[in-house]
Amino acid sequence: MSITDPIADMFSAIKNAQLVRKDYVDVPSSKLKERILDLLKREGYIKDWERLDGPEHRKGTQYKLRIWLKYLGPRNTKPAIRNIVKVSKPGRRIYVPARLVPYVKRGLGTAIMSTDKGVITDREARKLGVGGEVIGFVW
Repeated sequence: MSITDPIADMFSAIKNAQLVRKDYVDVPSSKLKERILDLLKREGYIKDWERLDGPEHRKGTQYKLRIWLKYLGPRNTKPAIRNIVKVSKPGRRIYVPARLVPYVKRGLGTAIMSTDKGVITDREARKLGVGGEVIGFVW
């Protein structure tokens, strides 16, 4: 079985793990996924992530990424990520110019964008005045 959209698969794994209140989830690696996870950590949506390099975690040349999920509330029961959706899909890429960078939940959420400056948030894209591919929305 081939994977046609690995970023959407990672988003689904995060959502499903949070539904059953797991502490972490493992996903196959890629450099783009690492950049997205760096952004999610910087924005406070996940606790941390790490690369599992051991031989038991490798499948050929590909290794696993372990994502430590974050929960909020008095008893740590509410997921920090209420929803995470993939906007740009393999069959239809969504590109926006700098003046049309989207707002998510009227500025309360975050748009993940791939630009020539790297993988950045919508706020950073507006500040830098760049557009690019809208990967997904998180709130």
